[in-house]
Amino acid sequence: MALPKIDTPRYEMKLPSTNKKVVYRPYLVKEEKILMLAMESGDDQQMIRAVKDVVTACTDGAVDVNTMTMFDMEYVFIQLRSKSVGEKTTVGVTCASCSTKNDIDIDLTNVRVEVPPAKSRKIDITKNVGVVLKYPSLDDIMNIQTGDGSEVDKTFDVIISCIDSIYSGDEMFDAKSQTKKELKEFIEALSANQFNSMKSFVETMPSAKVAVSFDCNKCQHHNEFDVKGIANFFG
Repeated sequence: MALPKIDTPRYEMKLPSTNKKVVYRPYLVKEEKILMLAMESGDDQQMIRAVKDVVTACTDGAVDVNTMTMFDMEYVFIQLRSKSVGEKTTVGVTCASCSTKNDIDIDLTNVRVEVPPAKSRKIDITKNVGVVLKYPSLDDIMNIQTGDGSEVDKTFDVIISCIDSIYSGDEMFDAKSQTKKELKEFIEALSANQFNSMKSFVETMPSAKVAVSFDCNKCQHHNEFDVKGIANFFG
């Protein structure tokens, strides 16, 4: 006689970047095991692969984990985690004053992602020339971070991955049609101020975060800041 099958509830969320509705289910024990093994490894690449596998399984492949943004992935995973393990989790947060690690309970239902309006992705370089930027995919970021090269080179690579198109008057150049060398030469020809406007876009990219407020258990300093980074929500 066949063993009974347990029905799994379904929920709905919206991707922060597009507001696309996605139906998902909590992750199961077999998927939690994948996450636990990845967490034990301490390897960022393995942790990301585990998250991608679990997100794919729990959304029935409705999202493309290879092209989605880092902040979409963070948000989706936190939603899965809240429905699978619980809406509360404990994270270790370092005091800004004495560097003591404090265990803080956070409510995952308070996670937020603030995505700027689309018009902020258009940056005028000169009166007639400008760029339209996009948020890089999770794979773009991971490939750059784990690749060779200095931190300066990696910053340039991230900025290049953010270029969607370049325009000159009424003429539009799709970044996908340009070589990496051509895009790099375009960036290197910018003035410091022009470059900084693009760099600022990268430095202020959205992320899934939860606000925390606590008094340090050692020095009593009052701390207020955001907890972010997907590793903080594995527990």
